[in-house]
Amino acid sequence: MEAVNSTKLYAKPRVMSAAHSFYKPAVSFAAALLIYAVLSTPFPQSPGLIEVVIACLLAVSISIPVCLLAAGGGFKLLRRYGVIPIAIHITFFFFLWWNLMNGVLLKHWAIRDVIRDIVPCLYLFMPVFLLPVMSKAKAEWAKLLPWLIAGIGVILSLRFYHITGISLLDIGKSYYQDNLLYIPYDPSVAFAGIFLPLMAFHTFMWGNMRRMAASLMMIIGGGIALGSLMAVAQRAPLGLACLCFLLYIVCYAFKSFRKFLMAVIMLLIAVWIGFSQIQGSIELLQAKQEAFGANGKFDELYAVFHELANSPDSLLFGLGWGGLFHDPAVNYVAVSYTHSLITYFLLKGGLIGLLIMFIYMIWLMRNFLRSITIEKLPILFGSAVPLLIGMFFQVSYKALPYGLILTLVCLTRMNLEAEKAAKPAARKSVEKTALS
Repeated sequence: MEAVNSTKLYAKPRVMSAAHSFYKPAVSFAAALLIYAVLSTPFPQSPGLIEVVIACLLAVSISIPVCLLAAGGGFKLLRRYGVIPIAIHITFFFFLWWNLMNGVLLKHWAIRDVIRDIVPCLYLFMPVFLLPVMSKAKAEWAKLLPWLIAGIGVILSLRFYHITGISLLDIGKSYYQDNLLYIPYDPSVAFAGIFLPLMAFHTFMWGNMRRMAASLMMIIGGGIALGSLMAVAQRAPLGLACLCFLLYIVCYAFKSFRKFLMAVIMLLIAVWIGFSQIQGSIELLQAKQEAFGANGKFDELYAVFHELANSPDSLLFGLGWGGLFHDPAVNYVAVSYTHSLITYFLLKGGLIGLLIMFIYMIWLMRNFLRSITIEKLPILFGSAVPLLIGMFFQVSYKALPYGLILTLVCLTRMNLEAEKAAKPAARKSVEKTALS
């Protein structure tokens, strides 16, 4: 990858600079996320005007030229930004357009189902669209984006409480439904439920009233998000969240015993305050596990293989966008999705699609692993859980925040590298000042 300081290499195309002179990308982006959180749903049954407005605002925030470069195959031009490997861009381009031709021209699937597949594909490859813009923007997106995602999660959770007519005190008494909107299944809810409590501890400073008030607000926001997960008895997200909290405490045990002791005390206080709700939720989770088990995931995997094995071309290239299959996980109804990102790529793109997914995930995993520091743990733990849930357990990979979280992982790595590069430069500047 080219050097970060090369001005010539990263010079923006004139057309993008012109677009940014007319638009305010940060405002458009924030407005799109706010509309999504307040008015839309993770998996809209019939996308309408609200979803169109969100798409338009996102396109404006990214800029039309960058959208065209990313989706239209401007490999060399997009490479000038130095943030997306050309191999990732090529795999996205192939996956998007081949599946479109396969679904429309060869398989003749319904246009409505084709569109319902293209949108999640664009969400999944959101880093290809957002990183070129965010890496060059004046706003510090690596610091701003996690709060925006967490804000989406809290707002969606509040909507869930409003729709179901419950409060935090009702959690653990029964399962609750939100009229098939599946709001707690949005990736931002799990992110908020982990990121906010960890950041509350991470930024807590005894005696500093502003810090203490901010930490309290973060704990409340995180509790609201976790409560919505408990209300629908989400087994995997809650189990992974508990694991993240424990790992975070263990990590601090090696850095500072005082902070480790503080974390243990705060955890015990939280358990004591919500003991009734936690106890009831554990009983509901156990009952759900006994009733549903793996919830048909293995049967679904077998059904996908059986569907593709009907012909060699389907096995190699999949069903394309709009492809339907009879999913045993939902009583053999013909659907266009699966409950796992792996089987989704396999169903739509066949073995080639599965290879593309592994290439993409290896790049993302590389970004994740290179971001691991004690300071970045709240972001990384908050990101890891919803990403794993979409990868193996739920349809959450089709939601907009899933792509935002993928982008956040990449931005976190880029921000960390920029901070490391800035330290020697700052040290040299101090030395020159001292010498002069």
